[in-house]
Amino acid sequence: MQKHSSEQGFTLIELIVVIVILGILAAFAIPRFVNLQNDARRSVLQGVSGSLQAASALAYSKALVSTPVQTGTSGTISVPGAGANGTVALAYGYPTGASISTMLQDTTNFGVSATPAAATFWPTSASNSASCKVVYTAATSSILPPTVVTTSTDCS
Repeated sequence: MQKHSSEQGFTLIELIVVIVILGILAAFAIPRFVNLQNDARRSVLQGVSGSLQAASALAYSKALVSTPVQTGTSGTISVPGAGANGTVALAYGYPTGASISTMLQDTTNFGVSATPAAATFWPTSASNSASCKVVYTAATSSILPPTVVTTSTDCS
């Protein structure tokens, strides 16, 4: 007596085709997941850039309404929570490079290099800070406001 089994398995060809398809999908998916860190760092740089522009505009507004008006070559304004004593140094009504970081609430996980003329911010997790940074350059005259330049060519 011979029993006929209705159970059938996959053929070797079907198994190989499935493995090849999974390999192709993995080849495309893995680089997309790896690149998420670079995209996240670029997004954070854009956020820092926007924060620097907003902080600069806020300081300039406060300098315009202060008595006396603080839009000369140097001056100071008082901003609660900014820096150790709440004083922000100004050049032409805008924060200097050395004082702009005090206007930001949190620079954790960022490296900061500041001089009176400019401040550079970069994520400490980026291996190439020269190609993944935001540079704030202080105002150089009453008609030239500060500039904020973002470089995010290599944020690995």
